[in-house]
Amino acid sequence: MSADLALNRPLRIGIDGEALRLPLTGVGRYVFHIGRALERLLPEAEFFAYARGPEDGLALPSARWRARIETSDTWRKLPSMAWVKWRSHAFIRHDRLDAYWAGRTLLPTLPSGVTTLSTVHDLNCWVVPETMPFKHRWAHRFWFSGDVRRAHHVVANSNGTAGRLRELVGVQARAIAHPGVDDSFVRMPDADEGRIPDELRRRGLRRPYLVAVATWEPRKNLARLLEAFVALKRSGRLAHHQLALVGAHGWGSGSLQAMLDEAAEHGVISTGYLPDDCMPALYRGAEALIFPSIYEGFGMPVAEALCCGTRVVISDVPELREAALGAGIVVAPTVEGISAGIEQAVASPRPAPGGHAETFSWAEAARRIAPLLANPLATA
Repeated sequence: MSADLALNRPLRIGIDGEALRLPLTGVGRYVFHIGRALERLLPEAEFFAYARGPEDGLALPSARWRARIETSDTWRKLPSMAWVKWRSHAFIRHDRLDAYWAGRTLLPTLPSGVTTLSTVHDLNCWVVPETMPFKHRWAHRFWFSGDVRRAHHVVANSNGTAGRLRELVGVQARAIAHPGVDDSFVRMPDADEGRIPDELRRRGLRRPYLVAVATWEPRKNLARLLEAFVALKRSGRLAHHQLALVGAHGWGSGSLQAMLDEAAEHGVISTGYLPDDCMPALYRGAEALIFPSIYEGFGMPVAEALCCGTRVVISDVPELREAALGAGIVVAPTVEGISAGIEQAVASPRPAPGGHAETFSWAEAARRIAPLLANPLATA
């Protein structure tokens, strides 16, 4: 690109490699897939990922990405965000970066002349601070506003997030880069239609089933979903259905585990974290995805499930409406609202598959981000 010509050497781009720690979260998948798409748009660029390590615990997009791993056992013990803020600059300084992408919003201290891009995924610390762990709430309250204000470019993951950022922090996003939907959610072989893969069968899944895809944390509102589902089962209205909770345990999940233990007799199962290659079949086989979060910055599972032709029930949150493109069944995030949404979903026709992949593309997201990274402030 022109930036390479101006520099007389390849463009050097660094990222917060802690976002790529396995298993990937929603933010991690966002960074991974956009990183992979950036490689095609910036074919001569050099990419660096900075993390505490170990390297084999990171999902680097390709061999083009060089991992810079913490060498001190003492520094490695820092919490992830603290390491990025207080330590990663020691490694960044040696690589003579032209641009740095803060895929998890917060920026380290960087040398002058490095273009900085901060991606904002949500405004949890303003909208639902009570659903965040104390250390995360403290870190975002202390650093978030200052970092997005000093970033040269700010990108939001949705129009809803951009609006809240403008309203609550007074920062205007330079671009909107929606999460994409992988081709695998569109191009499932016909022979696989309706078949439950062996990996899911081993975890106890059988049809018919509803699915919830979320990390177990208070903001995801899974406790009310369990109450709603068990109430429907006891009333005989979902006599044969399972409810599968798909996702890793997060903070504050102890009480949810106790509820799950009691709900197991009513057909509730937990699969734990599932690899990406299981997700298209999981959605295709489900009667509906239930996504009752109190707040989200976007809602990647919503777009993915609809792309598979699966009904979705979503909370009345603007960002989830944006992810659903008007196709979701919108409910209040209460036991009564979720119950009504589930009943409506199982009685509704399935949506046509594929449409969301035309709107939400990793390649398009990368096209929004690449020009901001490829316009370095200095030509050292």
